[in-house]
Amino acid sequence: MDCHTPLILPSLLASDFANIASEVKRAEEAGAKWLHLDVMDGNFVDNISFGPAMIEAVRKHTSMFLDVHLMIHRADHYLERFIKAGAGNISLHVEAQYDTSVEATLQRIKDAGLSAGLVLNPATPFAAAEPYLHLIDLLLVMTVVPGFGGQPFMEKETMPKLDAARAYREQHGLKYHLQVDGGIYTNTAPIAKKHGANLFVCGTSAFGPKDMKAAMTELAASVA
Repeated sequence: MDCHTPLILPSLLASDFANIASEVKRAEEAGAKWLHLDVMDGNFVDNISFGPAMIEAVRKHTSMFLDVHLMIHRADHYLERFIKAGAGNISLHVEAQYDTSVEATLQRIKDAGLSAGLVLNPATPFAAAEPYLHLIDLLLVMTVVPGFGGQPFMEKETMPKLDAARAYREQHGLKYHLQVDGGIYTNTAPIAKKHGANLFVCGTSAFGPKDMKAAMTELAASVA
């Protein structure tokens, strides 16, 4: 899949944790190709979600590509656990603390044969990502402050970064995907697409409706 093909990624954080296996199956039957998994440590962000054991459990129930978003400090320390758990892509925050460095951690992901992603919080300027763009397969521009679902889409703060990321990609002949996460619904996904996004992480808007397939179809149509 190239960096212009739109794709809806259901976020497991919005699912029913008491029925993970059936929720993963529901996403797959709704047409999902990638599943987004938010790992939160209660330190880098003010919430705790799950860790490598959840990734491993999900991997046993699906062949979907697992897009793992590490909202944690010291991602380099824990990295091997997520690689072994079955992640397909691992995305790191440029703002987090590392025992080594962002660059070294991204390189380890690539060396393991996985896709590597970098994440920018709403308040972080695009320039913070520039030193690493040659290493990544995916740039995630957070469209809410990370940690909790259900927040409103931060258009003014984040869309200029997508514009800058798209322009940089074209100028330097790179191929990284542009992903957005937070407040993504049928009315906001087209805005992000207009600014260059092709991967749309949808939590409440995907897992929330009873008919997930209809919801996914509607979300996909909004960015077609």
